[in-house]
Amino acid sequence: MPSPVASTPVLAADTVQVTDSAVVRPARDSSAVFVPQYIHGFERSTPLRESDPLKDLQETIIAIPEGFDAAPIPDSPTNNSLLVSIVMVVFLLFAFTFKKGTKFLGEIFNSVLNVKERQSLFDDSTVRETQLRAVLLSMTFVSEGYCLYLLLSQAMPTLTLSVGAGVCCGTLIAALYYLLQKWLYRGLGLLFTDASHTRKWVESFISINAIISLPIALPVLLMIFLPPWQPTLLLLVGAIYAISRILFIYKGFKIFYRNILDLFYFIVYFCALEITPLFWVYKSSVLIYNFVELKLQQL
Repeated sequence: MPSPVASTPVLAADTVQVTDSAVVRPARDSSAVFVPQYIHGFERSTPLRESDPLKDLQETIIAIPEGFDAAPIPDSPTNNSLLVSIVMVVFLLFAFTFKKGTKFLGEIFNSVLNVKERQSLFDDSTVRETQLRAVLLSMTFVSEGYCLYLLLSQAMPTLTLSVGAGVCCGTLIAALYYLLQKWLYRGLGLLFTDASHTRKWVESFISINAIISLPIALPVLLMIFLPPWQPTLLLLVGAIYAISRILFIYKGFKIFYRNILDLFYFIVYFCALEITPLFWVYKSSVLIYNFVELKLQQL
């Protein structure tokens, strides 16, 4: 007689019972064998040759691309703040002082070639005209200083002086050369002629140096902002400067020439004060630039 307690049902051999579940699934075959599918690693198109996928994945995630060393921006006239500031200051000074200065510019042009006895051009100059003359001379010095820096940078490839510092040195040299010439002409005039002719000669020198600032300023600005044109524009500036010196020599010849003997003195003057000082300025400029470069490197 069967027991009153319910007996556990007997399951088939190919089925198993899941506890607390009414799902019945087939039993696993213990004779099944696991066959690996990727013995030599996962296939990929990366250039890495490692065979460990986990290591490859880790390297791919944490790999940081290598950069390159930063190089400073090359120093040039357009990105040199000092040079641009000098050009802007000189331009603004000229714009503010040029008001009603057309008449004075005309008087300067007339004084270049006029040798007649007349009142000095600068005797009754107003404050505005004096300021305009000073600004024009400053423009001449800056333009000549920039051209001098370009010439020296081409003649001295090892020159590492910045454009702004080089133009400042060139401007200072041009101003000192102007003052030296002015006092030499005054002393030479008082030595060989009277005060009236000396005054006209010195006035002509000042007028020519002031008036060439206008034709020189435009090529210099083009050289600053259009560097490929520098060789041609530098020749143009040199031609303008040569023409100004020819005008000054012509004015001096008309003032001092009286007889054939004066021609000998004029030739001596031409060699002593027009040719020799140019070589002196070049040699002195090389020394000054080397000295300034050395001092800036020590800072």
